[in-house]
Amino acid sequence: MTEDAGQVRVCEYRRCGAALPPAVGRGSRARFCQDGKTWGRRNLSCRDAEAVLSDAESLRESDTELDDTAVTALAGQVDRVLDPARGLVETLTTLRHQLEATTATALAERDAAVAEANEHRLHRGRAEAEAAQARETAETAVAAATAAEKDRAVALRERDEELAARRAAVQEQQRAEGQLAAVRDELARVADRADASAALAGERAAVIATLTAELAAARTALEEERGRGQVAAARAEAAETRADAVQERFDAAREEHARAVAAQEAALDRARTEAERLRAGFDQRLAELQAAHEQTVRSMHETTTNLGAELRATLSRAETAERELGDVLKTLRQAPELPEILKQLLDRPGSAELT
Repeated sequence: MTEDAGQVRVCEYRRCGAALPPAVGRGSRARFCQDGKTWGRRNLSCRDAEAVLSDAESLRESDTELDDTAVTALAGQVDRVLDPARGLVETLTTLRHQLEATTATALAERDAAVAEANEHRLHRGRAEAEAAQARETAETAVAAATAAEKDRAVALRERDEELAARRAAVQEQQRAEGQLAAVRDELARVADRADASAALAGERAAVIATLTAELAAARTALEEERGRGQVAAARAEAAETRADAVQERFDAAREEHARAVAAQEAALDRARTEAERLRAGFDQRLAELQAAHEQTVRSMHETTTNLGAELRATLSRAETAERELGDVLKTLRQAPELPEILKQLLDRPGSAELT
């Protein structure tokens, strides 16, 4: 086989075909690999392997016929070895499908459990938000009630002050009226003495004038006290009016506080009930998922155990068949009546791996 200088040269062994290094100079060109590569159980080089194949072709082209009985026996031995291997492959394929289906089911159940847990967390967050809003409303109502209570206390203090001022004015009025009554009594006594003793009229005139002046002063003071009492009464009435208004605001704030507290308690009860329901559902679902997971794990463990047992049995059968095939091949190689071409086929790399 010759090649042009511009083409890539390859090994002429038909099963190799590796690229050869370019030729240098005008010497002879190598036709086979020179890197120590070997083939078959007898470690033939590329040149020797090609020679063996050429000899085998020359034998095949001759009139020599193969022994059908030996080839049939060899095929039977090969089939007996391949049957357990096929059964093992089918068993492994079935177990793999079962394992994939079980794994897919477990993953789907896990995803469903995660989605349900997320939904439970969302409901619980909403319930907590409603409870927080109810607490804020209650705190606002409490603050309003506290402010109303302070206003009521201030109004009550002002009313008490006005009442104290009114009592003081009444007491002053009563004292002035008592003084006036005493003056009147004294005037009556003086008038009686004036009628009884005209001689003392001149002397009593000054006393009467003085008493009259004192009486006028007492009347003036009484009028002033009455005016102050009226002002104090007006202020007391205004304070009572303000106290009533504050009392009304306090009552309204107290009712609003009571409503807010009731709403908060109702919201808390609803949130607590919803949380308990969600928690119970979540716990139940979690228990179901755990039971399903444990069942899946037990099933997978049983499947793996059965698979291991079947695999060990199949490997044992395969080893037995391999030993039997090796014995058959060894017997065939040692048979003197076996044709040379069949011996060469048994010496190929694939047959060597079986032994």
